[in-house]
Amino acid sequence: MNNSKVEFTATLISILTVKEALNSEMENFVRVRAAIDKRELNEDDVVAIFNISSTTSYQAFFIDKDTDIEKLKEELKKMNVRLNYDSEKILKRYIERVKK
Repeated sequence: MNNSKVEFTATLISILTVKEALNSEMENFVRVRAAIDKRELNEDDVVAIFNISSTTSYQAFFIDKDTDIEKLKEELKKMNVRLNYDSEKILKRYIERVKK
């Protein structure tokens, strides 16, 4: 019997403002992430929305100037999810632009 865990993949589907997210079907996912992070929702904050492959689940993460992609990947890893390569590259480029 194979005891290895199934690993899921997170694919970036959107980067949007909290205001946009709250006016979409992603509202609950953003509210859950805010509660987990003990963070107040600010309409101008930015969130990255990921779809978890083979599921109907989504994960939202706040993206700030000091966002550490490795910490985000660790958070996903706790859920047995890895960040897809292209999504990681896009997110890294976005964060670099935000820092400027």
